Amino acid sequence: MPPSTATPRFSVFTPSHRPRFLDECLATLQAQTCPDWEWIVLLNNGARWRPEYPDERIRVVIADDVVGVGAAKRRACELARGEILVELDHDDLLARACLAELGKAFDAHPDAVFVYSNTAQITEDGGRDETRFDETFGWQYEDVDVDGRRLLQVVSLAPTPHNVAYIWYAPNHVRAFRKESYEKAGGYDATRTVLDDQDLMCRLFHLGDFHHINRCLYLQRVHSANTQCEPEINAHIQRETVTLYDKYIEANALAWTLRRGLLALDLGSAHRKPPGYTGVDRRAGEGVDIVATLPGKLDLPDDSVGLVRAVNFLEYVPAKVPLINELYRLLAPGGMLLTLTASSDGRGAYQDPTHVAYYNENSFWYYTDDQYRTFVPDIEARFQSSRLVTYFPSEWHTEKDISYVVANLIAMKEGAARCGGKLLV
Repeated sequence: MPPSTATPRFSVFTPSHRPRFLDECLATLQAQTCPDWEWIVLLNNGARWRPEYPDERIRVVIADDVVGVGAAKRRACELARGEILVELDHDDLLARACLAELGKAFDAHPDAVFVYSNTAQITEDGGRDETRFDETFGWQYEDVDVDGRRLLQVVSLAPTPHNVAYIWYAPNHVRAFRKESYEKAGGYDATRTVLDDQDLMCRLFHLGDFHHINRCLYLQRVHSANTQCEPEINAHIQRETVTLYDKYIEANALAWTLRRGLLALDLGSAHRKPPGYTGVDRRAGEGVDIVATLPGKLDLPDDSVGLVRAVNFLEYVPAKVPLINELYRLLAPGGMLLTLTASSDGRGAYQDPTHVAYYNENSFWYYTDDQYRTFVPDIEARFQSSRLVTYFPSEWHTEKDISYVVANLIAMKEGAARCGGKLLV
């Protein structure tokens, strides 16, 4: 039967190279309380499947020429006619109310570009999976009833810049996004073989807010054929997750900041202020909007800043604790301090005669860990570490032993959403 010419509201897309569970996927779609959907099943790598009974809402496409998950999802979304795109992996299931709840969320939040829910894992045969991640990293688990099954749901974390930037904490399934926003973001990267979802989510986050439905609408099947179960692929995913974090975290934080009407400050901004920032420097010049000498108090209200960018800046301010305290005062709950500083582990910290303060990774422990903060009673700042690493930006820096420390910190104030990772405060 040819596909219907009516435009559906939802386009559910499922690339598949292993059709074993597609009949179960279809059953959960046909059980939806909202029938306004089409299902695009994109078969590649020689996979073949067709539904037992005709349904004009199902579109099965053979695409053996498509290689890689990014390319497969991109092709499937190109075929979509619906207003809202919904990702359904070929071995997972939707709760009966899934599409109806997505519709309500998009209607109630017209500015949201992305909507996601809580998730429960199921075993290969569809039973309850008891697997838990370490709850000290922010995970919360609850028993729930989903369509007659007693399952263990994980409550998805809030869509903060940090959580969206790391696939470990990023919005889990169900993942749904407006087709208009998807196209504006550039769609799936066809060259990606892993983390196509993390990459797309970051680009969508730059366009608008994400909305979390606090309900389990998706059942994620865990079995031996899951991609992350292969050690080499899993190792690649872990490395690439951090690479994508580094690529997107500043843009994530800036988008979050501007959407909330907060300021983004670039410290030491003369001649190099990026777009979207308010420049702060001790001398007037191109790109300088506020002339001030830190750690003196800036003429800005408490909690008025969403992002502070301090690139090659901290080393020029001798009073370390007053500086960090002032930046913390300015930051709104959940706001981010992104720093890049020549590390005292290398020669760069000392070779410049104008450097008066010295930092390495350990220097930031005093602002993120109560055990160290107690030794410096004047510290008022309380941060969570988002990323703390030492690296050499280039071969030249390696040859000259000029290392840099990256310290990306999240302001832990009342009202800040929980970010994934350990809290040491």
